Formats: sequence, structure tokens, C-alpha cells
Amino acid sequence: MTEQFRAVRVASAALMTLALVLAMFGAQRPASAASSQIITTFPTTEHAIALTFDAGSDRGYASQILDTLAANGIHATFGMTGAWAQQNPDLVKRMASEGHTLINHSWDHPDFTTISSAERMSQLQRTENLVHSLTGATTLPFFRPPFGAYNASVLSDVASNGYAYSIMWTVDTLGWNGASVAEIRQRVINAAVPGAIVLMHVGEASQDAVALPGMISDLRARGYQFESAREFIYGNASSNQRYFPQTGQFVSNGMLRYWETYGGLATFGYPITGEFMENGTVVQYFERARLEWHPGAWPERYDILLGRLGAELTIGRQQETPFHPVSAANDANCTFFAATGHRLCFGFRDYWNANGGTALFGYPISEEFVENGVVVQYFERQRLEFHPQNQVPWRVLGGLVGVQRYHALYPSS
Repeated sequence: MTEQFRAVRVASAALMTLALVLAMFGAQRPASAASSQIITTFPTTEHAIALTFDAGSDRGYASQILDTLAANGIHATFGMTGAWAQQNPDLVKRMASEGHTLINHSWDHPDFTTISSAERMSQLQRTENLVHSLTGATTLPFFRPPFGAYNASVLSDVASNGYAYSIMWTVDTLGWNGASVAEIRQRVINAAVPGAIVLMHVGEASQDAVALPGMISDLRARGYQFESAREFIYGNASSNQRYFPQTGQFVSNGMLRYWETYGGLATFGYPITGEFMENGTVVQYFERARLEWHPGAWPERYDILLGRLGAELTIGRQQETPFHPVSAANDANCTFFAATGHRLCFGFRDYWNANGGTALFGYPISEEFVENGVVVQYFERQRLEFHPQNQVPWRVLGGLVGVQRYHALYPSS
């Protein structure tokens, strides 16, 4: 790279506003704009960052980078030349199949400010045609100027070819220029903001691949998640995940939709972990619940089931009097559940009926009794508590069974 083109040109506020509007309403193959929009940082308030990699020289560490991304569940963005794609079709296919965004980085990396409109068109179309033939995916509408070099003519020409967005960067790691692993990680941390775009390279001359695992850990420790350019532009970063600063955790995809649909904060509390694998099942702990992903189990509810935390927390207590089954019948104040031999009465019954019933709480597995000075009743998935000092409707609350169970299972966490 020449020094002339290392500097990132910052778009005006008007262009950034227009880019945001296009991001919200654009289609997969947007109509040509008068000028391609320069993006140096994605406009978002989400704690999300875009990891981007240019591929234009050698095969380098591309395979290692993809392994690291896969191990961490991250979608990244690859700006590739057509010549590189032609030499490495297996890697291009893998990038597409693993959900990464592909950016048109020209055919052979010429300075677009020094070639004609016809040459620019050829560079773009040859690369797009090859990538599409290899993967069935498209590089549209994303372009990254070789050397970061552009002018008004370049932006007009790439827009006329369908490239509505020219993806620049917030921070260049300078791995290609000999920066050490420690220097790369520090540069990224110093530049981390919501929507930041990190520029790296796959080539063997760069230490970016070696720095990547530590970089991911650094950013996650500061509350950041990762999205590809396509996910940022088409809204997935905001619609498919939510960050909770109260606990420093994200809730994403089906877990988030379930949380929002079936009770939210009042029913489940804040997330206290991210998603992780527990006994072969993807789970996430919340203050009052454990959400579990069981593919195909209940599509209408995003295949999410609630863990049996009430039952797990009362293992070994069946000899205590409140857990002994009783013989009873339904009456005006109580419902009897023959499946477990317990009654559900008064305010607890009202709360159970109004907030999800069996699906959220399961059957009662105890009678009401006093525990630690509070009237409680255990259910398969929850413990209801009566707090008369609270204002209505907060007198009946779900217990913090998620916190209790998580710390019992993972005491060092």
C-alpha cells in the first residue's frame, strides 16, 4: 500500500444518514445509487464489531482464520480479489458455506482512481461472476476499494454496477506491515466502538491470524459480539440479538424471541450467561430460568424448552412434608393436579394461570410452605414466592432459581 491511500476518508453526516436508511430498507440486490456509500463504521448502538479480512495475495492463513471463526461461532467478512478466488476456490466455497459475507475487492487489485470506467466494470463483473459460479452467492452490494483508494468517479462507477456500499475500516491492524501480535490486539482494543470495522489480511506476511483468538477474547471481555457486513446492513445485528449491560450478556436468535414473547424480564430475569453446551444441549441461564434449545421439539416456540430447575433444586427433599403427595379435589380456591398429587391455590394459582401455566412453570411438586421466611411453592420449572410487602402485581414473583442452580453446578463461576 502507498501512504497516499492508507488514510480512511470519512463520509459526511448526510451520507451516513442515507446509508442507514438504505440499510433499513434495501433489498438483497439494491438499485443503483448515484454514488456508492462509504462506510468506515456501521451506524449502530449495539455492542457489535465487524471482523474483515482482505484476501488478494497468497493463500496464507485463510484456513486457520476460518477455523478460529468457526470455533467461536462468528460470521466475518472477506474482501477478495477475483484472482485470489480463482486460485483458492475451496476456501471461497468454505467462506460462503459457513455464512461469511463476501466483498468484491476487484479482480487483480488495481488502483481504481487510475483506470477507466470500462476497466472498473470489467474488474467488478469478472470477480462477481467467478464468485457466483463457485458459491451461488453474490458479492453485491459490497465493494472494498483496492488500497482504500477512491474518488467521486470511482464511487459513481461502482454504484452503477450495483455496489451501493464501499466498506472501508475503522482500524487497520497493520499486520500486513509487520505489527506484532501484541500491537495488533492493542490497536483493535483502542479503536473498539459499536459498529467498528476491523481490517485484517489473510496473507502469510501478516500476524493477524495468530492475533485473532486473543483479539476475540479481548473484545468479548468488553461486551462485544461480532457481525458480518451483510448482517449489519440488513438489520440482523439489532433484530437477532440484544445486549444487557446490567449483566454484560447477549441474548440471541430463538432464545431472544422466546424471552420477548413469553414473559421477558418479569418472568425470566436478566441473562446471567451466554449460550453454551451443557450435557449435549445448548442452554442459557437467566436469573429465573434456564432456556434450552431442542431442535424440532416445539417449532411454534422456537424449539426452546425451559429447564426443570424446580425439580433439580429439590432433589433429595421428597421426604420433607411439603413434598408429600396429598389427596384432594378441585374447589373454588384450589386446583388439584393428580399427575403430581399437589394443589395450586389462591394467588399462586392466579399467577400460574395468567403467566403461562404448565408450559412455563410445569406442575406443582410441593404444597405451599414457608422457606427462609417466605411463603413458597415449588413447580417442575420454577419456585413461586409470595412477598406481601410488595405492591400489586409484584407480590407473587418467580424465585431466582436460575442463579441458584447455575452457582450450584458451577461454584467457581
